Amino acid sequence: MNLREQLRNILPTILPQDPEEAIKGTELIRLVRLRLGDDYSDATLRYHFSILSYDSTSPIAKVDQGQGYYQRLKKSSASGGGGRLLFGGSEVDEDVMQMRFQRLLAIYQRMSVLRSQYPFQLNGGGDSLIDIKGQWDIPDLVTAEWDLDTSTDETTRFDAAMLDLRRHLGGPETNLTGVQLKLGLTLDNYAAEFFQALSATRWTLQSELVIGEPLNDEALVDALRNLGHQFDVGISCIGIHVTQLDDFPSSREILAMSMEQFEKVQEKLRPQRITIAAPRQRIDWQALSSLRKKHESVEGMVRWLSECLGRGQPDWK
Repeated sequence: MNLREQLRNILPTILPQDPEEAIKGTELIRLVRLRLGDDYSDATLRYHFSILSYDSTSPIAKVDQGQGYYQRLKKSSASGGGGRLLFGGSEVDEDVMQMRFQRLLAIYQRMSVLRSQYPFQLNGGGDSLIDIKGQWDIPDLVTAEWDLDTSTDETTRFDAAMLDLRRHLGGPETNLTGVQLKLGLTLDNYAAEFFQALSATRWTLQSELVIGEPLNDEALVDALRNLGHQFDVGISCIGIHVTQLDDFPSSREILAMSMEQFEKVQEKLRPQRITIAAPRQRIDWQALSSLRKKHESVEGMVRWLSECLGRGQPDWK
């Protein structure tokens, strides 16, 4: 049995599952030597650790922006039998996954408002049900960012002068970003999930892929960063383990929280930015017009944008 196969067999018994308890390379070499003896040099072992950490089928992962190693757990969001899903290595009921996804959507909407990016939910909009797998032609939500009048502390309103200037210069009156959310990604599915997000948001001014779970795996982060830079897609994670979402209030309660209450939620998040989105020159109006006829939620979004402009102030609920 070659060294690589020997490491595949023994590393699961050595490596911790929690990335925060990752073992540094020197200590991992010491523990491996207790099993394999001194037949291999430190350089050889380090080389194989590094190679295996970029193999999605191997049990070892390297922490992003760190020196430690931990055990890579297999995760799959593919449907199992009987209306159940596999995620985090165990079967989870679809209803539980739905609630987790709804809470993640609600958290991201609240975070967007804090950045003065006003959200409109498309996934589950109108009379449709939320699809946690997402769609290929519309994102889970869009966020609209307007020039705001900061000269008053009263009700938030648009900066009328800047809106007029944008109209005269032929630019969009709002920066419309398409956002696709995923509970988690793995080295096995990241490419498919990325290109779904790109496809679903291609008609907006910017594309964002947002992952709920922390991105600890260096190989996964590098792969996502390369795709994000290549296609100008913004990639970030909220930094919350999906199982932690079970302890959160319902999505309705999260959306109704006061600023002080939502600060308690934010304390449990560990946001991480991987790439910055590059804006496109214009909205794809032809695609948007077609999507209005296909999706009731897109028609509702267009109506929402028009109503906000008519009132001269943003609205998100």
